[in-house]
Amino acid sequence: MGMLKHFCLSVILALSIGTQSVFGQEVIRITNGEWPPFMSQTYKHYGAGSHIVTEAFAQENITVKYGFYPWKRAMKEAREGTWDATLLWGKNEEREKSFLYSESVLTLRTVFFHRKDMPFNWQKWEDLSGYKLGVTRGYYYGEGLAKAIEENILRVDIANSDVINFHKLLAGRIQLFVIEPEVGYEILSENFPQTSRDLLTNHPRPIREADWFLIISKKSPKAAYWLEKFNKGLKKIIASGKHDQIMEDVLLGKYRP
Repeated sequence: MGMLKHFCLSVILALSIGTQSVFGQEVIRITNGEWPPFMSQTYKHYGAGSHIVTEAFAQENITVKYGFYPWKRAMKEAREGTWDATLLWGKNEEREKSFLYSESVLTLRTVFFHRKDMPFNWQKWEDLSGYKLGVTRGYYYGEGLAKAIEENILRVDIANSDVINFHKLLAGRIQLFVIEPEVGYEILSENFPQTSRDLLTNHPRPIREADWFLIISKKSPKAAYWLEKFNKGLKKIIASGKHDQIMEDVLLGKYRP
């Protein structure tokens, strides 16, 4: 009887330790948004960018809870400290007042999409003279393009979404549309038939390369701690090849619902 009691106590103790290790795990709360294939509530692992962030924190035994919001609210919730952090964002002075920046989660190129039946090549901004360019409201495409637009080298047509810009490109209402290749081809796959997709391509020359970051609210009580843990975990998944694998899976469409 004593042996049985001792065995039962051992089992209960083991179970309680196991329960604490699962339920006692630290949780960081991060706002998220819709930017497939890198971020989406409907995509596997919530998209590739979210997957990278989740895996990096998992290396340090930290669980991520995501909250999906429109972009403005995602930023506001994190800035006010209601949530610990938000992803993925570019770097600017205004954000640096309110957030700590992680190491780069993603580095993405931005390119020009155009119709295949329009011969197109460019090496310098002046080569773009006379083209009508589609841009999406609220997006920033880099200093070089901003300057070319300011100097009226390009004519600009603003749309409220990337999908609308692709419709305009297919219809010939714009000649060029600027977007990341991974995002552009994902939008085409999800919203357009193959016959339409076959009409478009992208120029290989990047307009710019930009880094995208996890940003942690300075109002989060553990901001410096979260930053240290994330950067440490990110280095581990880069070293193991996991980061490269995730980016390859993006191109293979593995994150689609």
